[in-house]
Amino acid sequence: MTLHRTVALPQELQRTQLQAGSEAVKRYAALTADFNPIHLDTEFAAKTPFGAPIIHGTLGLNLIVESIERTFGALPPEVAIDVRFSRPVPVGTTVHAGGRLRDPETGTYEVFVETQDGERALEGTCVIGMPALHQKNAKEDALDDRYGR
Repeated sequence: MTLHRTVALPQELQRTQLQAGSEAVKRYAALTADFNPIHLDTEFAAKTPFGAPIIHGTLGLNLIVESIERTFGALPPEVAIDVRFSRPVPVGTTVHAGGRLRDPETGTYEVFVETQDGERALEGTCVIGMPALHQKNAKEDALDDRYGR
């Protein structure tokens, strides 16, 4: 059973950017109640393998969500994001998020967060489900396929 798309998906997700300075990281920590000293305490972070504070990984993930929202005008009703955190990002780094359409049939995008130097900090896939306005037609098509109509 194949669900047919009636709306063409954009080839790329709109890119988002954030200067992840210490103030942005502090605001994100307050928003998420994640006050891990690896993100906020310079002295603590200096004693870790990273040598300095790093941004929250989920801050990058949220940039991907923002990229999806900017592209589609809102978060589509059916979205599945699967990512891995590739490398830590030092506080003070500018990061960009975006994605490229990999499979229009399944609505799969390759998504990423990268530094201004092009190093990937987060990468994975995002599957955009059927647009809500077309779900009824897709369900009818599936029933037609199932019952040979």
